[in-house]
Order: sequence, then C-alpha cells, then structure tokens
Amino acid sequence: MKKLMLPFLMLTLAFSSWAQAPSSGYMEYMAGLQNLIQNDLYGKISAVLYDVEEAPAPDAYITFCKEMDQELRGYFEQHSNKLNEEEKKNAFSVGQSMLLQLSDLYMDRNQDLKQKDKVAFVNTYFTELALEKDIQFLNEDLSRAIVMTLHGALGIPFGMPNNDVENLINSQEEPRKELFRAAFINNEMAMLNKSINEIELMTAEYKSDYPNSTHIQDMESNLVSLEKLREGALVQDFSFVDLEGKQVSLADFKDKIIYLDLWASWCGPCINTFKTKTPFFEKKLNDREDIVLMYISIDDKEESWKNYLSKNPMKGVHLYAGNGFDAEIMKYFKVWGIPRYLIIGKDNKLVSPNAPRPGDEAYEALSSLK
Repeated sequence: MKKLMLPFLMLTLAFSSWAQAPSSGYMEYMAGLQNLIQNDLYGKISAVLYDVEEAPAPDAYITFCKEMDQELRGYFEQHSNKLNEEEKKNAFSVGQSMLLQLSDLYMDRNQDLKQKDKVAFVNTYFTELALEKDIQFLNEDLSRAIVMTLHGALGIPFGMPNNDVENLINSQEEPRKELFRAAFINNEMAMLNKSINEIELMTAEYKSDYPNSTHIQDMESNLVSLEKLREGALVQDFSFVDLEGKQVSLADFKDKIIYLDLWASWCGPCINTFKTKTPFFEKKLNDREDIVLMYISIDDKEESWKNYLSKNPMKGVHLYAGNGFDAEIMKYFKVWGIPRYLIIGKDNKLVSPNAPRPGDEAYEALSSLK
C-alpha cells in the first residue's frame, strides 16, 4: 500500500512553493487526514482490492470510490474551518489526488484490462465522480496526478516523453478536455520536458481556446515562476560542502561548463546510472578540460553521502546539499524526482534545467557548447 501515500508525499514537497508557509492548523489537518487514511481507509481499500481473489468489476469499484469520496469530503467539511483560503484549496485537492490514485491502483490491480478498457474506465471514473466539475483548482500535485492517471491508462511510464498522452487529451469531450489540457500544461511546467518557449506557446493556445477557464490564473503564475529557468538566465550562486568540509560555490566554476547531477545514495536509478552509464561518459569527456562533472547529493545525512563515495569513488566534483527535496537548489530548479541533470554554461548562465542523462545525447549537448 505504499503507493497510496504518493499524493501526500508530493504535497509535502510542494509546501515550499506556497506564497506562505502552511499554518499549524493546516499541519494539524494533514496529520488528522493521514490518521484517517492509515487507520480506516487503508483497510477498506485493501478489502476491496487486495484481500480478494480478483479485482471487482469497474462499476462496483467506482461505487466504492464514491463512498471514499464522501468520507474525504466529510473530513474536509468537519476540519477545514481553521484553514485560510489557499490552504482550503490545497486541502480539498488532496482528496481529489487520492481519488485519482485510487483509479491508478485499480488499473494496476486489474491485469485483465486492456489499454482501451483502461481508457474507458478513466473516462467513466471522471464522469461518475464528477471530477471535471469539482476540480476548479489545479496545483502541481493534482496536475501531476491527472497526468499520471492518463499515463497509467495508456501503459506508458510516467515522465517518458511521448505524443500519446496529448493525443488522448485532444480526443476527449469537453469539459474534460479543458481540464486535461490545463493539467498537462501545468505538469510540463513542473517537469520541464519541453522548452519554456514551447510551454509559453501551449499556454497562449490554451488561453485562446478557453478564455474563461478558471485554470488560467494559476497557469500564468506558474509561467512567471519559470523565468529564472529560461536558457541564458543567471543561476543563483549556491554554496555546498565538499568532501573536505570546505564551502564551494557555483561561482567558483564560472569559467567552466558544468554538467550537474542531483542524486542521493538511496536513489536506485541514480546508483544504477553511476554503475552503467557514468564511467563511459566520464571517459568521453576526458579531453574536455572546460567541462566539470559536478555531483550534488541531497542525502539527509552527510555520512550516507561520504560512505557511498568512499566505497564507490568517482571522478568529478562531489558536493553535499543535504535536506532532501527541501534543499534550496531542488526548490529553485523545481526538482521533484531524481536523478536530475542540468547544464550550466560559463559565467553561470543556464543552458538546460533538464538535461539528458549521461550518454551520447548529453555528450552531444555538451560538445555543442563553446
């Protein structure tokens, strides 16, 4: 049942993007909600999905999810009186994110569903739970949850660039198409799969097609926040600790091109890349003295970072940020998952906030820089 916790973990990470820090009332609200989920809803979900030989029929499961919706709404109505307006919007979206997660769990559990059946299930799910009408506020977490659901329906790993999700969105009837397009654009802003110019064009097209959409204001605010991630923008001069305990800043490398790798010792994909891709990548760049391979760890404990490198030494510059996803550099670059790669050019000007992984594509991107 670990997967069920994903929306709440993502919401915690999103606190840093709020205009103000969440109040004690909001933290109390979230603690009570997680208690409700762990001590009540988990058992009910397990009984319906996992304590049975076969997954229930789609219509029976949707009926069950309507009951979950009522429980979540009941908790919101009873406990949201201490929240400000921004917190109420975010609190309500938590329940909506969980409903979307429940649809994902069903598609994972019911292995008999083919792709067309999953797409039909998602459409019916949105209709029966009136999600198109209820979702009036799209934060990053809820937008991501919607796009993850669409990826799940198509059987495509989340985060993999493709055209199938956009094609599915464009095939939808209104108002679902309006909602899905807004969620997709917000998710692209968060993940930076497209350039900022492409995202600006998508936003302009959306505003033209839906001039009265309730999602435009948040979309425009998100777009403004991307200005610092535009190609050529001067990157903030972050400082980190090196293996000898000395402070090292990005400005110390202003005469170099930086290929920056954000990682942690607990990150499986990070470690797998170190073992399978990084050694060959380092060798290809041996003769490029103007390029620095920089590895910044977000491990919670400095000891974990040092222990890994002592057992698995690598070339390059190794620095420690700590604080997990709350590290300033993670919030600055809107990083929600690792590994994440960036290219910073000379004079600390940003080249790419979401660069290719170590390999031929990354090598070509670096080789093209003077």
